Amino acid sequence: MIAVLLGLPAINACTKEESVHPEPLPVVEGYLAPGQPTVVRVTREINYGSVDTAVALANLALRIIHGDQSYPLVETAPGEYASDDLPVIPGDSYRLSFEYNGREITAATTVPLSPGTVTASATDIAVPQFGSGSGVELPDPIQYTWHNPEQAYHLLVVKNVEPNPRPITFNLGDDVIEKPEPAFRLPPHRGDSQQLSIGRFSYYGEHAVILYRIQQEYAALYERSANNSTDLVTPFTNVEGGLGVFTGVHAADTLWVQVW
Repeated sequence: MIAVLLGLPAINACTKEESVHPEPLPVVEGYLAPGQPTVVRVTREINYGSVDTAVALANLALRIIHGDQSYPLVETAPGEYASDDLPVIPGDSYRLSFEYNGREITAATTVPLSPGTVTASATDIAVPQFGSGSGVELPDPIQYTWHNPEQAYHLLVVKNVEPNPRPITFNLGDDVIEKPEPAFRLPPHRGDSQQLSIGRFSYYGEHAVILYRIQQEYAALYERSANNSTDLVTPFTNVEGGLGVFTGVHAADTLWVQVW
């Protein structure tokens, strides 16, 4: 669930042809979250403009070092490595290590502390009905607030949990050219509150709202991908000898909002 909701903004880790490495680098996507199984995905770098898709890197020997203990990860699917034994403890540091093409690939992170209690100004929000008249009143945004005196990075993730979600069309017709994803994220934020307006939602029904406390490496990757076109040449990474991100996250209790 963690990896599906968070995702990597630059998951394909594309690079332009003129800056391509002598051989493709491994691309790491790994999250450490208290109470969640540890899963690390490793794919191969692809070039910008290539028709290739991400290729899973199988048969690697990944391990995560915590304190003086080393925990091997088991390959559960091609390029997907997991551990049910690794203790993921808030405030502790971890180091990922594996070999690829004769080189050691490493990354390190610290699991953040809990975001604490999150409060919401409402638990439902109504889609305005647009008709022939004017003066349609939009509902107030929902305000989410938490305690953040350290100005740590946080990420608000929203996911529609209906089995067959009905798209919001604002009465402009029943046809939807392309259905958006049922989950979305707000940009990483160092404040203590964020708003969700009705315009953020694409579907009716029940939505899970989860606040994650994240580390700077995830925020940097997100911001570089969103704001800088040169990320195709120099994508942010905290992986030594590779690309991608290995990072810790900590989720608050799930809140719920009904869109009707």
